[in-house]
Amino acid sequence: MKHARKLTPLFLLLVLVLLTACSNDDKARAQAREELTRLNVEYTDSNFIENARQGNADVVHHFLDAGMDPEVKTKEGQTALMVAALANQAEVVKVLLEHGADVNAKNKYDGTALMSAAWKGHSEIVDLLLAQKPDLSIKDSRGMNALMFAAWENHTGIVRSLLDKGADANATDANGWTALMRAAFKGHTEPVTILMEKGADVNTKNSEGKTALTVAEEQHQTQVVQLLKDRAAR
Repeated sequence: MKHARKLTPLFLLLVLVLLTACSNDDKARAQAREELTRLNVEYTDSNFIENARQGNADVVHHFLDAGMDPEVKTKEGQTALMVAALANQAEVVKVLLEHGADVNAKNKYDGTALMSAAWKGHSEIVDLLLAQKPDLSIKDSRGMNALMFAAWENHTGIVRSLLDKGADANATDANGWTALMRAAFKGHTEPVTILMEKGADVNTKNSEGKTALTVAEEQHQTQVVQLLKDRAAR
């Protein structure tokens, strides 16, 4: 009983602190809702995501302060982080990440924000996402990962950034295609060079039995063909 009496004041203090914190949180949420109302923005999931798409970082911040879950999704499974990454809205991406947005969240096609940014060549956003240590092995419903998207679209800097962060140069999609094959098919010499420097296997075969050299030859990508042959590609 003596212990209980000694702990009582401390317990009461902790309760008071918690109640004060809850009260402050409630006030902050209420103020954020009021600000959205002043801006004539209705507090809905769709408005939150649309403002993320449009790059309205302050409005997105108000939504989050008002209690909006950063992981709400559209019918296609897109989160605010995904649409902001796709639309190259770096400031919105920063706000969302600061509020704990899941960098590995997937849409209905298993795509991620990183895949969208890599595909579109949004280097700043890729760097912001990579700083959160995302899972670079995630693949979409076709087996594509962020590295494959970047290589396919000739985004050399992003290819290098992904590889430097540990992306697997030899990962394959649902048809056995690697990032190297995709870059070779398109004739992208710099991504091909970087991928080989980072350990891409030049003789991996896809589901049709074709290598990077085969697909480059079929597409008459003479520069890539020579690069691959210099690495003893078959």
